[in-house]
Amino acid sequence: MSPIPTRGTSEWTFSRAFAEFSAAYLPERVHEALIKKSYTGEIVGHNSRDSTAIEAREKPLKKVIAPKIAAQRGRPKRGEERLPKPLTRLEQQADGMNLADMLTDLPTACDVGTKKNSKGYKTSWTGYKLHLDVADGGIPISAVFNLNLCP
Repeated sequence: MSPIPTRGTSEWTFSRAFAEFSAAYLPERVHEALIKKSYTGEIVGHNSRDSTAIEAREKPLKKVIAPKIAAQRGRPKRGEERLPKPLTRLEQQADGMNLADMLTDLPTACDVGTKKNSKGYKTSWTGYKLHLDVADGGIPISAVFNLNLCP
């Protein structure tokens, strides 16, 4: 006898149904309808943004460390041009990327994240990170599931 009654549904049935929901973008459409119903003609006074760690049992990928090129110190000589530093992800986003490009630019590997808690101590975990924007009524406005932790 199984410890959890299944009432005629199996894991395979659930998996197929979940795949159909995902292919039809059902969660996104339900969320959009909820936002339109709740906030049509409303002004959102406060938008709370926070992130939470989601631990995983996967092993993080080993990072490939690019060899550093030794830069010369001091001012460049007359006529000498030095290579500019590469832009960070935030600088690239501020430089005119659209949302689709920003989301595809995010890494997708499991990683180790570190964050300071409210008491100032560092806590680390292996897994992923979920970013949420929540309006006054407690309804999530946007969610980004970042597969790579960026502390």
